[in-house]
Amino acid sequence: MSKAASGPQRTIIFYSRITIWLALLFIAGGMAVQSLQVNLFTQSDVDRAFANAMAEQMSHALSIRLQDTRRLQQAASNHPQTLQALREDNPAWRATLRQFLAGANQLRLIRRDDAMGLHTTLGYAVQDLVSRTLNGADMRLEAVQRNDDLHFYWASPVRDEQQRIAGVLLAEYGPAWLSQFQSGASQTLGQVLVTQYVDNDRSRGLEIFRTGKDAPRTGTLVTLPINDFWYLTYIPAEERPQLSLMPMVTPWVVVLLATLVGLFILVGLQKREILRNQLQLLTYVRGLSRRGVDEQPTFTLRLFHELAGSMQHLIHTLRPSVSTSVTSSRDNSRNKPDIVFEPVRKTPVSARSAATDKGLPELMVEEMEHEEPAPVSQSIFRAYDIRGIVGQDLTPEITYWIGRALGAEVRERGFSKLALAWDGRLSSPSLNSELQRGVLEAGCDVISLGAQPTGLLYFATHELDTPCGAMITGSHNPAEFNGIKIVIDRHTLAQEELMGLYHRIKRGDLPRGEGQLEQRDLSPAYLQRIDDDIQLARPLNIVVDAGNGIAGPLAEQLLQRLGVNATCLFCDVDGSFPNHHPDPGVPHNLQSLQQTVLANKADLGLAFDGDGDRVALVDNHGKIIWPDRLLMLLVEDILPRHPGRDVIYDIKSSRHLATLISRHGGRPAMWKTGHSLMKRKMQETQAVVGGEFSGHLYIQDRWYGFDDGLYAAARLLEILSQRSQSCAEVFAALPEDVSTPEITINTDDVRKFSILKTLSEDAQLTDGARVFTMDGLRIEFPDGWGLVRPSNTTPKLTLRFAGNNEAAVARLQQRMKEALQRHAPELQIPF
Repeated sequence: MSKAASGPQRTIIFYSRITIWLALLFIAGGMAVQSLQVNLFTQSDVDRAFANAMAEQMSHALSIRLQDTRRLQQAASNHPQTLQALREDNPAWRATLRQFLAGANQLRLIRRDDAMGLHTTLGYAVQDLVSRTLNGADMRLEAVQRNDDLHFYWASPVRDEQQRIAGVLLAEYGPAWLSQFQSGASQTLGQVLVTQYVDNDRSRGLEIFRTGKDAPRTGTLVTLPINDFWYLTYIPAEERPQLSLMPMVTPWVVVLLATLVGLFILVGLQKREILRNQLQLLTYVRGLSRRGVDEQPTFTLRLFHELAGSMQHLIHTLRPSVSTSVTSSRDNSRNKPDIVFEPVRKTPVSARSAATDKGLPELMVEEMEHEEPAPVSQSIFRAYDIRGIVGQDLTPEITYWIGRALGAEVRERGFSKLALAWDGRLSSPSLNSELQRGVLEAGCDVISLGAQPTGLLYFATHELDTPCGAMITGSHNPAEFNGIKIVIDRHTLAQEELMGLYHRIKRGDLPRGEGQLEQRDLSPAYLQRIDDDIQLARPLNIVVDAGNGIAGPLAEQLLQRLGVNATCLFCDVDGSFPNHHPDPGVPHNLQSLQQTVLANKADLGLAFDGDGDRVALVDNHGKIIWPDRLLMLLVEDILPRHPGRDVIYDIKSSRHLATLISRHGGRPAMWKTGHSLMKRKMQETQAVVGGEFSGHLYIQDRWYGFDDGLYAAARLLEILSQRSQSCAEVFAALPEDVSTPEITINTDDVRKFSILKTLSEDAQLTDGARVFTMDGLRIEFPDGWGLVRPSNTTPKLTLRFAGNNEAAVARLQQRMKEALQRHAPELQIPF
């Protein structure tokens, strides 16, 4: 093989070609990506514009349909003969109105005095609609699901000669009322969904109708309001208008091809120029080496000019006249070292160290003050709040360190501010002062709300610029107790989260800072929010017992705003609780309320606990209505507007709740007792309402979902004002067992758990029963049930029994008593 054949194959323009091809690749890739992005962005704009246009067209059509119906009904309500028919019950005019209001299945003219009791036939949602119309609310449409069918109701006021509302014209439309609109909607361009929402929760609502072709939710969804409660959602189909890619790509392809042709031309010109310079170089070297002619040609490329100079130098060096000297130089150069090495001077390590130390500056170390947190008992960190005996388990110093831990926790979770309030206990102001100091010295800002009910503190975490808060309160516990309820990011801390504060204090993870303090009075906004939400259908005469707790003053103001004639017992705040303990769960504490209700012939009585987050009710006969039956009344009112939603009740509540919730279209769920545990379950399941036997009621409908005794009381008053029956008659219609109140047995905080464990393993006690152990031990039989559980706030066991009759309750009590005597004979059993 010749040398030429075995030589390098790469030419001088090899790397130029590589560079050009890489440049072309990057240009082509960039053009393709940019074209795709432009196409996607433009297609997205087209999709959005198309979806908006379709949604606006359909929402406008449906809105016109509703407005036409509204105008017709308003005209019918304002007709003089309608008022006459309302007064004289003229069936002929009702028939005329039915022809005038095309599509109406049924028309009712309802006098103000006859408005009560509609819920028995039409449901609570319609009762609420009529009551609000009688109270001057704007005419509105409401869809109600009854017996798996949708019914649409329009309620418009009928006014007398003095423009006072004398009654209501109620028009009912059946499921086919909107069928014409549905048939007119496009069946190929997507799907139309109309939903009714009666509160702020957009995750659940009542589906009015769905029409059109099922479409995957990959396009641009558009939701537009039809009125205050109805929303139309348009879901585009896959067959929506598509942009063509070729018209957008063509300019890029033309530019790419033109660039490619231009680059090939340039490469060709470069190659030709290189070959010409190469030929000139060869000719020059040949003449220089053979004939000694040193006439350097003019090159057009600098590279070849430099190569020619190098060749000239090489040839002159190799001539015989200079070869000897060159050889001699080479021989001499071999005898001389190329590099002269100097001896390395070694520096002793000690010398180096001294030199290094001499050059180091002095370090200034700031001495930090060492903080030693006060000893904190783990026992005060309970299942759903912090609770202890003031001066023993819970001192001002301990509260300060809890504030330091709480402020650090709030900041670590990404928040910078905390709202603080306290109840009326004698120890609360001083504990709050230390808690506030600790939070501020943790670098967290504080909004001080003052002495307020717990419900107002929860309200602040939804309405102020912080979702975090803490409440100094002993709730319903004896006067020597106090504690702290904590909310971070609108979640009430419980169990492990509270223990996290304890461990933070123990390990000293308490960074310091400097927070800012702000004073704010939120009570006017809080009362106004409830006043705006509640509409009473008739005046009520009630008695209120605040037990000298913190809820008394605000309860008086709220009832006055609502127009309720209220007799107030012990509504002044006195932390010594001179009249009775502020725990409405104990029948003895309700005796004054019962007696005053009977003496005043009041419609009902209400009682609040020490911090105002619980409520109890006494009917007009002085009978205590336990909170699980209050929950039944709320369920009957709320669930018809929220079919399919969850309702949460605690393990101490009535066995009849599950059946009643299911009958009204809800999903019953029993859960653990405790306000923080219940609220967390409410949030997890998006339940619409919930309650505990202790009196905590959680309302998500028109409210925030936290336990607030004042708001719950106002909602109960609203429902009862819409009924023509007395309070006793309303609750007599609800299912009821013969039951005991909550029974407590004294023990200690360690023994109560071991007793429960042995009871759960007692086969003689649980034989033949349906057993629930999620929170204590609940045993259910066909004729009744019994419960024993350790209290999470006090060193006690709590028990409750209910059954079909007194005999069933006595049998269950005896069964439980025998088991307790077997495993804990030291207990003093009060039954």
